[in-house]
Parts: sequence; structure tokens; C-alpha cells
Amino acid sequence: GGDITDENAKGADGRVCPGPPGRIAYAAELRSLAALKAFRRNRLALIRELPQWPSRHVLVLPGFLSGDWATGPMRGVLSAVGHKVEGWQLGRNMGLRPGRFEELESRFFRFVGSAGEPVALIGWSLGGLYAVELARRHPQAVRRVIAMGSPVSGFLQANNAWKLYERVAGHPIADAPVDWEPGALPQVPMTAISARGDGIVHPEAARARPGPGVENLQVPGTHSGLGWNSHAIRIVADRLARG
Repeated sequence: GGDITDENAKGADGRVCPGPPGRIAYAAELRSLAALKAFRRNRLALIRELPQWPSRHVLVLPGFLSGDWATGPMRGVLSAVGHKVEGWQLGRNMGLRPGRFEELESRFFRFVGSAGEPVALIGWSLGGLYAVELARRHPQAVRRVIAMGSPVSGFLQANNAWKLYERVAGHPIADAPVDWEPGALPQVPMTAISARGDGIVHPEAARARPGPGVENLQVPGTHSGLGWNSHAIRIVADRLARG
């Protein structure tokens, strides 16, 4: 992709890069641990109130330095209400090292093949960028895409993780070893969920640009807690039930 990360750059819809969240929001990410305890207490009540039908095939992609263990709480709830949900099964998400997206694409093709129908993609943080790119490349195979706390605006430096990302992934964040378009919209229904208290990815950077079938929604909470955020899970379950 081209250089889309200049701090003064404007997004496709004229927005200016907001920069990363401040230190107070970053420190407040620790609240996600208390949120996980609350989620576990309220899990059964949450499951009871969610739509139980129809059943969808759902692939859930984790964030940077994360893995399927982090998406387990959400996947468990969605499975409990009848969806056929799987994790990405590719270990820890270390960024777009050479060949990584191709591995994900192969995993995606296997999942779609076993589903026998278009699937829903849910991606948390960096996983949301992967999900949007899969949907952009293969719209006929994707029912809808949901990104949570993902820099879907294309502002890849409006977060507190991009320098670490460059060290771990081994490439400049604006020059990944894959032909992709962060900030581009897929030709399928897309929901971008931002967390009001996000201390990792600026909430404004997690808003997709306007387009047909695109909706931007905000929930209270932190970036690190989005995978067990009851508000986010309600949105996800509702959108899956819609189609």
C-alpha cells in the first residue's frame, strides 16, 4: 500500500489523522481485566437475551500479539446461541510477516469451503483489518464483516502500538509485504465498532469512512476488553441475525 500514515494526512473522507490516544486512556486499559470478571458473572444472562436464530458460519480473527485465547469469550457466547464459530487457528498474530496473509487466506478458503455458504468475519483490532481485506478481495464468499477497535479509517499511526508492530512484524507499517488497502471498504455489509475509552487505537481511527452498507457504532469500554464487552457482543449477535 502507499504511504497513508502521515500524521497530517487526510483520510478518504477528508478527516485528519487524530494521532494516538493519550496516556490516561492508555493506562485505563487495565480496566479490561475487571470487565472480563463482570462478563463471566453475566455471561448466562447475556446468552439468554441474544437472538438464537438463524445460525451463521463465523470466523473470528484476533488482534496484534493476540490469539484465539483472546477471542474465546465472544466465540463461546456466539456458539451458545447457535452459530458455527471458529478461531483463526494460526497461533499468535505477529503482524503481516511475509506469507502470513496468504496463510490466512488459505484458512479462510477452507472455512468457506466447509461452510458451503458465505461466512461472517469478525476481527478485533488488527484482525479487523484482515477481515475487511478478506471481504474486499472475496465479497462473494463473505456475508458481512464486523471490525472491533480496528483502524479501518486507514490511519495506521493513530494508535499506541504501531512502533511495536514495526519491530515485531519487521516492516514499516505503511509498507506491508502484501498488496492490501487499509481504509478501503468491502462490497459487503460492514459494521465498525469503536470503544469510547480506547487507549490503544484512537476511536476516530476505528471509524470507517462512509459508504453503502457501512455503519459506525460506539460502545463504552476499552480496546483490550472489546472481546468480552457485552455491548459489542449484543451488536455482533444482532448483526449476525440480520443476515
